[in-house]
Amino acid sequence: MAEKLKEDATQTGNKDFLVTDDPEQPSESPTQKEPPTQKESPTQEESTTQKEGSQSADAEEEYFRTVSGRIDEDIKELEEMIALNEEECNRQLFNRLLNIIGVEIEKNLHLQKK
Repeated sequence: MAEKLKEDATQTGNKDFLVTDDPEQPSESPTQKEPPTQKESPTQEESTTQKEGSQSADAEEEYFRTVSGRIDEDIKELEEMIALNEEECNRQLFNRLLNIIGVEIEKNLHLQKK
């Protein structure tokens, strides 16, 4: 495929799209692939690394449990504060509404007296 693209780019004179082989990438045809090898038994160093990885995963999981527990508590407290603020807002809105109604009633009474 790369060879065909090279030919096309060379023939058309369009060097901008000339494909070159990457020296860092080994060229590998589908027939040259190595068969998979069997997994060797882990060495003592690999075994120690696996144990440390397991311990760090456990520590990480415990940390997230602790942090998420604190976050859940904070969320509950914030929800309670919002609920209290909603009640206070509702109370203030109700008081404003009563004041507006009172002013309108006074206007109507004033108009009726005239």
